[in-house]
Amino acid sequence: MDVAALRKLILEASWRDEALREKLLMAATVAESSGLSDLRKVVEQATRTNGFIEYREAGNYANRLEDLAELMSQRIADGQPELIEVIEEAIALAEEALQHIDDSGGEVMPAIVELRKVHLAACNALHPDPVALAERLYSFQMDGQWDTFHEVLPDYAEALGEEGLAVYRQRVEREWGALPTLGPEHYRSDWSTRRFQVESAMKDIARCVDDFELLVAIQAKNLSSPSCFMTLAGLFREQGRKDEALRWVEQGIAAFPNERNDDLLSFAIELQLALGQHAEVERLAWQRFEQVPGCGPFFKLMEVAGLIERETALRKRALDFLWQKVAEDEAADSRVRRSPWDKPRRGDIVSIFLREGDAGAMWDAFSGGKVDVGLWQSVADARGKTHHEEAIALYKRLLPHLVEGGSRGSHYGEAFAIVKKIRALRVAHKQLAMFGDELAEIRLEWKRKRNFMKLLDAL
Repeated sequence: MDVAALRKLILEASWRDEALREKLLMAATVAESSGLSDLRKVVEQATRTNGFIEYREAGNYANRLEDLAELMSQRIADGQPELIEVIEEAIALAEEALQHIDDSGGEVMPAIVELRKVHLAACNALHPDPVALAERLYSFQMDGQWDTFHEVLPDYAEALGEEGLAVYRQRVEREWGALPTLGPEHYRSDWSTRRFQVESAMKDIARCVDDFELLVAIQAKNLSSPSCFMTLAGLFREQGRKDEALRWVEQGIAAFPNERNDDLLSFAIELQLALGQHAEVERLAWQRFEQVPGCGPFFKLMEVAGLIERETALRKRALDFLWQKVAEDEAADSRVRRSPWDKPRRGDIVSIFLREGDAGAMWDAFSGGKVDVGLWQSVADARGKTHHEEAIALYKRLLPHLVEGGSRGSHYGEAFAIVKKIRALRVAHKQLAMFGDELAEIRLEWKRKRNFMKLLDAL
């Protein structure tokens, strides 16, 4: 096709596609302009919202910002340092516009990040005044309402150079130095966004200049949570200084005796294993299990037990401990106050035997007391391999929970799957006639559940 025909097609397409039309108009506005005044007009046009932008229109706005980013990227080659300020204006206007956009789909913020990438490319190519750039970047990072400039370093290290980096570092260090020292007594105190920004900036500086001791000092000034001790221990482990890493982990565990410290305990176990301290490993592994006993923690304990060759002793100790919890849970005069949302303790032991494949022990544990309904199907599936009548009885006990919970049809499919399992067991044992009677009883019981009846018609 010749140029005239292509031009005609593009023009026709622009009449039908508003986004394409806007993109062409923006490009045309600055095509013959060597200055930045026309580009500023395009920035205003592209970032304008004209009222609140609903969720479905947010994507179109994001597309405008991406087109703007592409357009400004092309202007870097013109060699005008003032372009950097125009890009900054575009970012500021787009961030302000976010207050009037339903960006629940997360489309607009990535487009603003594209503008920020163009800004970085322009700074590296156009060599703005490093001191002025440092001041602006500090302001964007600390005072911005969004995270567009959350990380200044190492991205802008080249553009800042030694002079700009020194000014930026001075500003950040001055504010960090004024921050109060926080210890474990400040755990769960009010969150400070400003402190988080300053600490993050300081850590980026330390990494940029490869100053490990500064990085440690920054983190050590804030020990207000178990994760702070984890971070410090991780820093020393990365340096191969495991003894110091272990000291920080132990301090963290001691500092928060009433908190679940699974991460710290797991870290301590890892370090003590590396040191060959098996007795200490066992103590820590038991402490972790005892804090939150259950099926998952049991197998984590067994994993450690295998590494220190203590499976038999720790398995017995853990099961005895869990059975004691069951006894306390089921005692008629139990004074143990548990949340209404807590599941019966017996289910932990049932789950353990299920996972180990010990069907006999599983059934004995299940039959001895109350177990959460969520386990019934798995128990029945396992029991059905050897005792189909008991499995069918349990499936029938489960049905009301699924059918009655499916008033909107959400659980009818699960209930139907249970009926099919009952049928499969009857077929396997040549008792299909018995299933016919059972199906009739099920239909009579829930004849008002029309959607459920439709599913049963397929049998």
